[in-house]
Amino acid sequence: MLSILIPTYNYNINPLVEELYNQANACDIKFEIIIVDDASSQIKYNSQELWSSKNISLKVLNENIGRSAIRNLLASLSSYENLLFVDAGTFPKPKQFINNYLEVLEGDVVIGGMIQNKTKPKKPYTLRWLYTKERESVLNKNISTSANFLIKKSIILSNPFDETIKTYGYEDLLFFKTLESNGITLQFINNPVVHDCDEDARTFIKKTEDALKNLHNFSLSHSNLLIDNKILRTYNLLNRLFLDRIFGMLIKITRPLLLKNLCSSRPSLFVFDLYKLGYFCNLKQKN
Repeated sequence: MLSILIPTYNYNINPLVEELYNQANACDIKFEIIIVDDASSQIKYNSQELWSSKNISLKVLNENIGRSAIRNLLASLSSYENLLFVDAGTFPKPKQFINNYLEVLEGDVVIGGMIQNKTKPKKPYTLRWLYTKERESVLNKNISTSANFLIKKSIILSNPFDETIKTYGYEDLLFFKTLESNGITLQFINNPVVHDCDEDARTFIKKTEDALKNLHNFSLSHSNLLIDNKILRTYNLLNRLFLDRIFGMLIKITRPLLLKNLCSSRPSLFVFDLYKLGYFCNLKQKN
């Protein structure tokens, strides 16, 4: 028995729902697909198609509640103990995606990971694609992403996402780190979804800045869970050397040049790392 849970906001989820439904149906199991629309400003899907099966339900919220609260809501609406979260804006890579998860149902938390589209997009969409390829891909390392994971309902109800986090970024890191701190084992398998890199560089950079604001807040309230975070470790080093203020000022001065690279057809992730670190240094100065 499996509950497939899809949070969505401004996406056409029909292809994703159809694929998940067909795969689950082929496995001959009891399942449900629950979709919660977080008050999309644009309805890009065909709701009539989603309602064509009794296994599929759609709930459209009147107000946006954020990435953390919507996952907690999905869990509370589910009927079964095994919950599979799959983000809108992704698509299962393996044709045995559902079956692969059914083979590891005994795990408390199983993360399938994410990969990029094979085709590199043109600017200004290159940065998001490259970041997924080099930093989020399941083929590179174990990445704790909430875009594609299996979890027991009892675990997420006892250890919910932090609903004080309303904006994008690091909410999944905090969630999985909290699980680990509570003795819950994370299992990683190569069962990825393909990320639809439909964000232009400016949008992705703005979302990254929002994420860094979350990280800044977490560094004050949950520092014990984030000791291995690369940005925090590097900031702390600069701070000890009394270089954090200078570095932040340097990044602020060179920001137009950095943005020019990041919005180009050949963005550098090294430049992106410098930008993020400088932005974080400047956030700390405001503290």
